[in-house]
Amino acid sequence: MKTNKAKSLQEIFKEHIASEQLKLPVFPKVALELQEMLADDDMPIDRIAGVLSKDQALASEVLKQANSAFYSGLRGVQTIQDAIMRLGSAQVFNHLVSGGQKQYYKSQNDTINRYYQILWKHALATAAGSKWLLERMGRRNLANEGFLAGLMHDIGKLLLLKVLDSMVAEHEDIQLTDVFILKLFKSMHVEHGYSLMNQWSIPAIYSDVVRDHHREDYDPKDVLLMAIRTVNQVTRKVGMSTIVDEDLVPASLPEVSALAMEQDLLVDLEAIILDAAKNDSLS
Repeated sequence: MKTNKAKSLQEIFKEHIASEQLKLPVFPKVALELQEMLADDDMPIDRIAGVLSKDQALASEVLKQANSAFYSGLRGVQTIQDAIMRLGSAQVFNHLVSGGQKQYYKSQNDTINRYYQILWKHALATAAGSKWLLERMGRRNLANEGFLAGLMHDIGKLLLLKVLDSMVAEHEDIQLTDVFILKLFKSMHVEHGYSLMNQWSIPAIYSDVVRDHHREDYDPKDVLLMAIRTVNQVTRKVGMSTIVDEDLVPASLPEVSALAMEQDLLVDLEAIILDAAKNDSLS
């Protein structure tokens, strides 16, 4: 890819990001509010429905899911309260978060669109896998955080693709290669992802995952981070990542040791990851 020699690639990217002309993904702040409410077992459903109703598009999606073909034979639901009762609050949360993000993983450029699709599958697999893993390990209190952190951990890659998409639209002669895109991801996605999370004023529990999911000097006692890092690497083994490593041995990962995970749990985790990515499953 040819760039302006008077400016570094880093400078070019920073200018595009700062221009505010990009259609950047919006962190689902409604999801943060809903997550806090779901942590309270005594929270009335009508209060949860009130939060969902703040966003018409999200409320419509929840109603759509509650009346999908899966529930054919049951009477149609007309209210958000009834939809929550049918789907369950955890399922509503998953649809809320992922439904608001998937729309950003699209491009008219074939190369970029291919990476968008890989990245979306990876994000969804990491989210579902992390939530499942934390639940199985008896850390249900972190399950929703695991889903959201897993979905957003590679937000820097999505941001970089958005910049590339904008640049290609302006300069049709730009040729993108896999080598260039992967090097770009490796060198810049953590920095720009973390910066974006801070720009959004997102709680540290999520922004720290974005910052630390590849760091060598990580905290092995951070259960949420260990779960995200574990699932993130296992996605490589099963081919649900921008980097594939079929020879990866999950049992040898230091994160697996830190979590004291058994082999059977790792085998089940691979199946969960594959199922989530294959079927866009959020259950």
